Amino acid sequence: YDEDDDNVIEENDLKLALHATTANGDDVGGSGNDNAQSQCPFHNTQANNNDDDNQYDSAKRETLEAYENVGKTASLRGNSLRARAIMSRLGYTPDDLSYLGDDDLYNFQGVANPHLVAKIRKGERVLDVGSGLGIDSFLALRDCCGDVVADANAGDENVATDGALVVGVDLAESEVKHATKRGIARGYSVPNRLRFLRGDVETLEEAFGKANVPMGNEFDVCISNGAFCLVTDKEKAFRNVFKALKSGGRMAISTTTIVSDRLDPSFEWPVCMRMFAALESLKPMCEEIGFRNVEILDADSP
Repeated sequence: YDEDDDNVIEENDLKLALHATTANGDDVGGSGNDNAQSQCPFHNTQANNNDDDNQYDSAKRETLEAYENVGKTASLRGNSLRARAIMSRLGYTPDDLSYLGDDDLYNFQGVANPHLVAKIRKGERVLDVGSGLGIDSFLALRDCCGDVVADANAGDENVATDGALVVGVDLAESEVKHATKRGIARGYSVPNRLRFLRGDVETLEEAFGKANVPMGNEFDVCISNGAFCLVTDKEKAFRNVFKALKSGGRMAISTTTIVSDRLDPSFEWPVCMRMFAALESLKPMCEEIGFRNVEILDADSP
């Protein structure tokens, strides 16, 4: 979710974009740009009662609404210089930024850099949970060597590596549409090497089933950049990731945490804060599911 405070999109442009999307279904949106949704999507929902189920249902609805709006404005050009600064601070390399280019950089969404841990290799199959507008998926496709368009007149070096595949899953249909559109525009083989599915990590099999795409024991690595922050049932989400990975597969999940599993009850915390995982809960949760060699790393995000 874009939280930049430099509003480079005029209000009239935003209204026209949202109207155009509603009218004809064409994708005219933006996230890395600074739009009218530039605040926490849960700013109207307070965690001041004990009905967690209602809170989490409300939070999920607000999450979906917020990110649908992000996707609808994703084609409105944003601040690439700011995106470069943020991504560089998070450990993305000059080669990463050059590869993405200014047509996509401003749509970066995330809290850290899962690629530093994932170390995606040639020929691997990658699952990107909460793929958003596609930025980390595009980099994953490059790293698994699935981004080269086959050319019958070219040498083997210009043919995508066998087995290489990236599947991105996101809650917001507008973001899925935008990411797919950009993947095609970038010349990728969609959906053979890259595809984006609408779905919820808490019901991942349902999303894959609707798309008639196999999920269980399919992926070498799972990455996620920020999506787990707002997942209501973290354990269920991690179990689905475990199920999707091959034996010996690995995950690199970038997420915001809180240092304690109990927030001060005297303060009226937004629901989004209530949804953050407690730092100390993640390792035992993942180990109980079956993950091995679990490490919790401080990403030192700005």
